[in-house]
Amino acid sequence: MTGTEKGDECSRASERIDREMQIMIYDQEAKTVNISSKGVYLEVITKDLEPFALGLSIPIEINTVTSIPGLTERDVRLKGNGLVVRHEVKDITGHGNRLRVALEFKNRLQILKN
Repeated sequence: MTGTEKGDECSRASERIDREMQIMIYDQEAKTVNISSKGVYLEVITKDLEPFALGLSIPIEINTVTSIPGLTERDVRLKGNGLVVRHEVKDITGHGNRLRVALEFKNRLQILKN
C-alpha cells in the first residue's frame, strides 16, 4: 500500500483488485476490501484497537481460490506480515469496532501448500 489518502489512481504504486477474501489476523477472521502486490486493505471487527496501531507489523494469512482457464481450481494460502500504514473506525457494532486497516507488505508473502 502506498498510503495515498485521496485515492488518486495515478499515484498508486501497484494495481489494486477489489475482491473479498478471508484473511486471518491474530487468529481473528477478517475480510479483504482490496489487495495488490504491495499490500492489502481489510476490514475487521474488533474491540481492541491497540494491535492495529500505526507502524505495527501484523502477521496475516490469506485464504483464496485460484482459477486458471483450462485448469481445476485450487485453494491457496498466503502467509506473511503487513505494516499498518492507515486505519479508520468505520462503525461501532454490538460486536466491536468495524475497523478498516491498510497494510503494506515489506516482504513477499509465502505460498503455503494445503
